[in-house]
Amino acid sequence: MGARRAALPALERTERAAAATARLLALPELANVAGRTIAGYVAVQGELDPAAALEHAGARGCKVALPRVSREAPRLRFHEVTPGAALSASPGSFGLLEPDAAWPELAMGDLDVVIVPGVAFDAEGRRLGFGGGYYDGALAIARARANGRTALIGIAYDFQIVDDCPAGEGDVPVDLVVTDARVLRRAASRAAGEGG
Repeated sequence: MGARRAALPALERTERAAAATARLLALPELANVAGRTIAGYVAVQGELDPAAALEHAGARGCKVALPRVSREAPRLRFHEVTPGAALSASPGSFGLLEPDAAWPELAMGDLDVVIVPGVAFDAEGRRLGFGGGYYDGALAIARARANGRTALIGIAYDFQIVDDCPAGEGDVPVDLVVTDARVLRRAASRAAGEGG
């Protein structure tokens, strides 16, 4: 998946990201974002880029956060991004561009929406990351501290959707996956939405 993603021509990558962004911004989870907090990521290695969606949400009065790798648990922390401010000049852990450590760190329970990258996803929200457990650790804390109100949204190219994604006991599923072609809501999320 990683090789296929990285091999996408730049124009196709841009077009697919635009299609996924339109679907993402049309979700009820992103309606009325003013005063809410959305966390995303900086795309690397051909990942579908959520930058346009984050910029749009920020322009609508949403607080935007990006991840920073930490040596202490949780190993992934989210810092508020100042509009127009540049990310770190030199890549941090794993070659990632990160927010400045001095920017305000946001509590995991204060995140209303987390846009999550992955190598692969399935229709039940299971995801395959890079194997370090960084996102799973952070997402578990967000879910627990926010009493389930944090929406976890995977975003990927449609070819990254597989029939059955391997998942272990500590893996945290996303509520839905947005691709350039469709939106997949996992059954547990659909049932919770219908009941309340």
